Amino acid sequence: MDSEASSTNDETTPTTLDQIREALGDCTRCKLHQGRTTLVFGVGHPDADLMFVGEAPGRDEDRQGEPFVGRAGQLLTKIIESVGLTRDQVYI
Repeated sequence: MDSEASSTNDETTPTTLDQIREALGDCTRCKLHQGRTTLVFGVGHPDADLMFVGEAPGRDEDRQGEPFVGRAGQLLTKIIESVGLTRDQVYI
């Protein structure tokens, strides 16, 4: 392995979603944190074949700390179920 590759993938670089979430903590790296109460991170199956990515959490998501829990989340759940999956089988 060359030195450049080894220096970017050392023990301090998070490699799983749980490690990334832990590294973020209560992120205050930019000014966006001033308008939120909770960090909204992904939920679901971390090894899912299907992932949904939202633009920005809304009020309901901020309150609950989970993505797509408001009206858009209800619609997304219906769409996921319409293809024979559950929210637990995808990553949101």
